[in-house]
Amino acid sequence: MKKPIFFILAVCISLLGATYNWGDSAHSIGLIKAGGGEVKHPSTLESGKRKYMLISTATVIPPYRGDVRVALEGQPEMDYRIYASAPIINLGLRRMPEFKDNVFYDLSPKDRIALWVEMKPPVDPVNRRYTLAFYDTKTNKSVLNVPIIFKGKGGMGNANQHQH
Repeated sequence: MKKPIFFILAVCISLLGATYNWGDSAHSIGLIKAGGGEVKHPSTLESGKRKYMLISTATVIPPYRGDVRVALEGQPEMDYRIYASAPIINLGLRRMPEFKDNVFYDLSPKDRIALWVEMKPPVDPVNRRYTLAFYDTKTNKSVLNVPIIFKGKGGMGNANQHQH
């Protein structure tokens, strides 16, 4: 009898954890394209936190190929660090583009990338909008923009008027 009760309790706790929005993290899914990328939806975070984490995943769509610089843009400027997700041991099962100094080198069609962006705002970013921007290093043209919206406790506030 203990095992089924423990299992049901574990499932309930997991479901609660999966449905709760912690407010200090978000995920985005995008497509890197030569003519400008696409993102499924903006990443929305609750203001009032000291640190935020954005997980951004993207797939490179043919025919794009090249090096891509990644930057967090918006005002006021924010302290941030970008980390590329990579396996602890690379078994060579999947091609892994090199990520160094916020640049992905030698992206090729069908590559999949994952980034962790740690953000520490200097002030409460309530109702501010930032962008995780991806630029081709040769042309400096945008290949993907991920909108990041910091909403206040009362909803979206004036963040909607800044959308493109």
